Amino acid sequence: MYRLAPSISAALSLLAALGLACRASAQEPKSDELIPPVAIYKVDPSHPSELYDRGIEGEAIIIANVDVFGTVIDPVVDRATHDEFGLAALLAASEWIFEPATKNGVPQAVRVKIPFTFKIAFEHKLNVEMGREVFKEIDVPVTPSFELEQAPMPKFIPAFDEFYPEAFLNTGKSAAVSVEFIVNPDGNVINPRIVSISTPGFEEAAMRAVAHIQYNTIRVQGQPVHVSIMMPIQFSP
Repeated sequence: MYRLAPSISAALSLLAALGLACRASAQEPKSDELIPPVAIYKVDPSHPSELYDRGIEGEAIIIANVDVFGTVIDPVVDRATHDEFGLAALLAASEWIFEPATKNGVPQAVRVKIPFTFKIAFEHKLNVEMGREVFKEIDVPVTPSFELEQAPMPKFIPAFDEFYPEAFLNTGKSAAVSVEFIVNPDGNVINPRIVSISTPGFEEAAMRAVAHIQYNTIRVQGQPVHVSIMMPIQFSP
């Protein structure tokens, strides 16, 4: 059996130790690396009532200091699409709590940007757009259109392509959509819902389009009724 000379064995042991040390050093974070703060408690801002009632969406960015305890200090509005959004975001940001930033394991005070987005549900936006309740609860019977002696005919149908989604402009995408909705005694379309769709992304456009359809009052035995109708819609670029 051959044995390595003591000097060679020692040299190899040293190289192995250096290799392990290098790998460990590569895996450890740099000693001067700043680990940013992490929000551990968030408060969502309230959508300003006036802007909500008008269906207005927007955003705001708050700049603030986060101290060594993770507390938000001296928040200010960096920018906001509306002053009301800025104020709402400011109030929300002041209540956030962070796990503080650290360097070498020591907490550090840092300055951060906190973005906020103010979104509104599509149903409310469509109600605002139409100036009436498009989506509402109904506690009366609804008659399926196929039970009528004659299918209801709209007195007004918009050009559906006018509602083609802006996000799909210049994409060449088209869509076939089946929409079910209810015609109320005023002849207005309410509660549209998607039954089937060939291309995702056209759902809101389809519901917005049928909301503009108008009918004459539909009557059964002389009485105005709610009637459910299924309608196919085609969108083309």
